[in-house]
Amino acid sequence: MISLIDKFNQVSMLDMPGSIAKIYKDVPEINEIDNRGFPICRPLFSHSSLPFNFELEQVDVNKYDGGEFVYCVYVHHNQKLWVEHIDLIPKKVLDLVRNGKGYLLFDNTLEGNRIDDEWFITPFYKNIEKLNLPFNKIVFVTNNLIGEETHNSWFESQNHYKDKIKLISFMWNVHDVRRLIETDNLPNHVNIKDEIKYKTDKPIKHFLKINRTNRPERNLFMLFMNHHNLFEKSLISFPSFPDEDYPTMFDRYTTNENISDLRTKVPFDIDHTDTDNHGPAGHGKGFFDADLPFQPIHYKNSFISVIMAAFPFEPNAHHLHSSTFNPMYCGHPIIQFGPYQSLKVMRDYGFKTFDKWWDESYDEEHDNWKRLMKVMNLTLEISKKTPNDLLSMYKDMEDVLQHNVDLISNYDIKKKLFDRIF
Repeated sequence: MISLIDKFNQVSMLDMPGSIAKIYKDVPEINEIDNRGFPICRPLFSHSSLPFNFELEQVDVNKYDGGEFVYCVYVHHNQKLWVEHIDLIPKKVLDLVRNGKGYLLFDNTLEGNRIDDEWFITPFYKNIEKLNLPFNKIVFVTNNLIGEETHNSWFESQNHYKDKIKLISFMWNVHDVRRLIETDNLPNHVNIKDEIKYKTDKPIKHFLKINRTNRPERNLFMLFMNHHNLFEKSLISFPSFPDEDYPTMFDRYTTNENISDLRTKVPFDIDHTDTDNHGPAGHGKGFFDADLPFQPIHYKNSFISVIMAAFPFEPNAHHLHSSTFNPMYCGHPIIQFGPYQSLKVMRDYGFKTFDKWWDESYDEEHDNWKRLMKVMNLTLEISKKTPNDLLSMYKDMEDVLQHNVDLISNYDIKKKLFDRIF
């Protein structure tokens, strides 16, 4: 197995040259404004790191002389948009896949947005059929942890298609812990006994909350924390507070007084990695990287991570990323505002959650805003515990916490993804 490369699938998502931009001249939708007000323009298809993670030899498309291959593209966050324009992939590559010579792999490992019939699956199948590409040579890898289950149910219920695309859910950010270890962003190994020893007789904060991008639910949670004076019990990363409209059920938190007071306190920079992390999207000082890892010491100096997951309001979009798995690898229990039943999905993947120590029934609340309110109420309840109470609870969690650490440590991309595809 080799990986075919060319200028088209090696372009950076954040740095598109003019030669590639010309290919997208008839797709004006790629010009957007991000949620911080900065203009962004991303190619529909860009460089995927999967061939590197698969340890495949790279061969230029123009030098390909036979043998089974995979041509990988990382796909745009607008799934409806890139599905409409698969024909922009170089004709030579599409012809090779059309003739059964290799696989065309669409990489959605960093996103994991909504997957359902009307919004994604049917348009995807229709365009693959329109391009006369073999379904069994098309692979879609997603960080939507229920995407595979959704696709399988859809395929079993339809009668039109006889062959099936390979749609695989993969916990990319569990696998990515290994890269973060290699780059010294996470510890080599986590032993909960050592974490207990560290947290004993030290001033440990109740909560760790990291949200580098604004969304209404995240802004509301900051207003909630400000109203109840929880910042002193927390380690916080939060860059700005924009204008938003909020449901009336949160009126006690969205008063002009509370909003004005919170605005006097932003940004919350947890350390120098935050103070240097402002500006347009990109990497390095002067740019903003929403996924920038932060120092492991912050996990040691706090007990519980409060997680504001991606796409908590989207149906069929269980996208759990590093904000969930990095804390768990570092030995944290989590309180998570994610999509409906996100904790259940985690348990389906082998993780253990924390219903022995607090009420996790918020995970079963269908109404998204009510679920957020329940997460707030639970956080407030736990905030009233003393540091000694939390330490005692943490000690009692040892086996569960270590189980989650070990599950992440042993997650194998070859068994969980490569072997399943090829």
